[in-house]
Amino acid sequence: MSFEMARRYSDFHIIAQPADLRLNPPESYLYIQDGLIIFSGVLYALCYLFYMARTYKDKTVAGNIEYLSTTMAYEVYYAFTTTSTTFERFCFLVWFIMDAGFVAVAIRSAYPSHRRNTVAGRMAVSTLVGVALLHLLCQYYPDEREQLTAFWTGVLLELPIGWGSVYVLLHRGDTKGQSLEIWITRLLGCLASFAVFIWRYMNVPSNWSYVGSRWSIALMVVTLVPEVIWPFVFLRVYRQQKGKVA
Repeated sequence: MSFEMARRYSDFHIIAQPADLRLNPPESYLYIQDGLIIFSGVLYALCYLFYMARTYKDKTVAGNIEYLSTTMAYEVYYAFTTTSTTFERFCFLVWFIMDAGFVAVAIRSAYPSHRRNTVAGRMAVSTLVGVALLHLLCQYYPDEREQLTAFWTGVLLELPIGWGSVYVLLHRGDTKGQSLEIWITRLLGCLASFAVFIWRYMNVPSNWSYVGSRWSIALMVVTLVPEVIWPFVFLRVYRQQKGKVA
């Protein structure tokens, strides 16, 4: 039969919300959502790789590496609460593996040997505490596939990263641990992540009303502001750095 293989995968979509599926959405809605999720995942994976390469080269972390305990907790917890298939769980856990890989490179490259075990131990404990707190939060604000808490905590975790990157540039006066490829993948990954929820809200506002709230819009804007100004700050610091060397 023609298109038999295509039909076999016609119902395969990534993190499709049951409330949306009950409304029998057109395939275009689900495929665009799939594309945005995949695009976001690939960009963040590349961002982690660029962070690892730059940290290894410069022997410097662009910020506090222990903050990544929060993102690792997010990736582990939602890998098992927002997903329903092995493929979805695998994709989420890939982000966790990339995160853990970055942490390993950072601890090995940027910390003296006598501090490495202490930092690694603190991060392991902080990650477990973060998972417990996310679970508690989901008990207070239950939702199908826990998308409500995944959205708010995701935006809140993203917010300090851009601002922290700008602060580190200005505070240290050098570009160590940072690069243009890190910035562009981080910015596009952030935009793609927001676009997933914005696309859902634009199509089914009744199911995603919180995405269109004033608080949501404000947080997304505040999160994107440092990403917009970052390249200008980076180039300014880079020129100053080059001037000192000359």
